[in-house]
Amino acid sequence: MNEQNGRSPLKNALLWVCLAFACVVGVELAYCHIQDPELYETIVAPVRILYHDTRSQVKGYAESFGRWETEQERARAEMAKAQREQAQTRRIQAAARRQSRQNALLQRDAERLRREEEARAQELLAQALEFAQTASAPSIQGDLEMADPAVTELVTRDGQEFLTGGNWALPYFNQGDEQWKDKPFGRDPIGKYGCGPTALAMLASGMTGNIITPEEMAAWTASQGYSALHSGSYLSIVAGTAKRYGLDCASIPVAGATADTLYDALSSGGIMVALMGPGHFTSGGHFILLHGVTLSGGILVADPNSRENSLAVWEPEVILSEFSGSRHDGAPLWLVAPKAEL
Repeated sequence: MNEQNGRSPLKNALLWVCLAFACVVGVELAYCHIQDPELYETIVAPVRILYHDTRSQVKGYAESFGRWETEQERARAEMAKAQREQAQTRRIQAAARRQSRQNALLQRDAERLRREEEARAQELLAQALEFAQTASAPSIQGDLEMADPAVTELVTRDGQEFLTGGNWALPYFNQGDEQWKDKPFGRDPIGKYGCGPTALAMLASGMTGNIITPEEMAAWTASQGYSALHSGSYLSIVAGTAKRYGLDCASIPVAGATADTLYDALSSGGIMVALMGPGHFTSGGHFILLHGVTLSGGILVADPNSRENSLAVWEPEVILSEFSGSRHDGAPLWLVAPKAEL
């Protein structure tokens, strides 16, 4: 099949026929318009009317389409706005959920910390009350074996009492002395609850060579949090005070301890701080110092609540049998000495 200008001969023929028909119609209409205008108007009028009607309809359709398109654009804008608002709402809700989860975690952590603090407070209270350190009569009454003055005695030098014998010339303080018995140890009086700071005042004064009174020691130890209300001292007072005065402090295990345990520790030149339970020294809990050994194997004691006990010679078995049952913060037995001598 031959083609011309990309069309088939049949299409070309049809095109020529249409053009010829259009030309003929055009010529006829032109001739009619000249020769018989009325006929021309009769022929053309329906076409003109159809044209105007069609144009009006098209215009109406265009206006309707314009209004529809405007409404669609407005609807799309409103939908986009609603979607943005929904997205913002979802973001706000998600942030609120995250904040709620975070608040729940913080509340849980705060509650856990509160419970831990309460448990710790209860533990400290239980430790403090385990053997409350109050000045009291001993549970066991008995005759004391008083030491020969050549072994130990109380002497006064420049207005200060000293307990002789043992490893150190030890200043002696009694918590019940008038000059400080009513002075505060925290919120309690030294006379009833201050055996801890009184014993440590003797120890620190002897080892440093500077007199530190029970009142001064009670004020400092209370400021460090070592005073237990209505219970005496927290047991950490021993290591804390030793550190304060540049002294070494070591806990001495008492499980299986013997007289040799005490002899060996005291032979090093230090002083032992002992927390005693009910027995010859107290009916509750009580701090004393073990500061020397006699030639006969007795133990020399500095008792901040009893001059008589401090002038007696004690069998090591009595000391060993009456240690407090406390087993924390180094209790019930510590060895304290200057750093070069421990």
